[in-house]
Amino acid sequence: MDQKLFQQIKGLGLQDNEAKIYLALLELGQGTVTQISQRAKLNRTTGYDVLERLGIYGLVHRSMSGKGKRVYAAESPTRLKQFLKQKKKQIEKNLEEIDSVLPDLQSLHKTQLKPIIKFAEGQKAMEELYLNMLDSKSAVYSILNLEGFADNFDEMGRSQSEERFKRGINQKVISLKSKDALTWYNKTYGGKKDRQKNTEYRWIDKDERYSTAGEVVIFDDKVIGILSQPEESVAFEIQGQTFADFLKIVFEMAWDKAGEKKE
Repeated sequence: MDQKLFQQIKGLGLQDNEAKIYLALLELGQGTVTQISQRAKLNRTTGYDVLERLGIYGLVHRSMSGKGKRVYAAESPTRLKQFLKQKKKQIEKNLEEIDSVLPDLQSLHKTQLKPIIKFAEGQKAMEELYLNMLDSKSAVYSILNLEGFADNFDEMGRSQSEERFKRGINQKVISLKSKDALTWYNKTYGGKKDRQKNTEYRWIDKDERYSTAGEVVIFDDKVIGILSQPEESVAFEIQGQTFADFLKIVFEMAWDKAGEKKE
């Protein structure tokens, strides 16, 4: 089986076994459950279940052989596009309906008194954890060093700012002053008065006694940290109201001491 093609098919939304069966069937042209399952290196029961699902997706059809056996054949691969369009419609429908379900789910969600700690490694996982801030119900506090951070997370930072602005989430940022930081700020917020009202920056000079890289974000009952130095490259989230409130107090004291950007 072509592993590159296998990974590409999975990327289009098929599960692992679905991709194996689908590619095996394309290679065979048609076959019985046993023949297809053997080609995909799966057991017959799994193969049967997957073939039936692929039939529901519109990617496979079945017929009866002269000997009364079920024979499966793949539809044209162009059906994959229709399959994806149907998934898109379903996702869009789910997104429209989720707001009516969330209040009931949140009322069932039991939070613990002890802080909950999550870790994420690798850029994609780190970005997903970081973007939890977009669910904030309060202002977001951020302590930021953009040196090195902007190199790897520039696109995420800009898309986060765009989406946060759309959702009306305000943010206060204490940033270490540097050429990279001022360049990023001017590119993202420079000359955009409406966004400057939504996102306030204050600046502090870098203290050479300390090594910092990344960002700490405080909102609601959560604290998210992004450590962007190559040897660290990890993100964490601590969920605990007491800890978050403590850091909010510290942030407000630092905010009063920090210098405002002069335009």
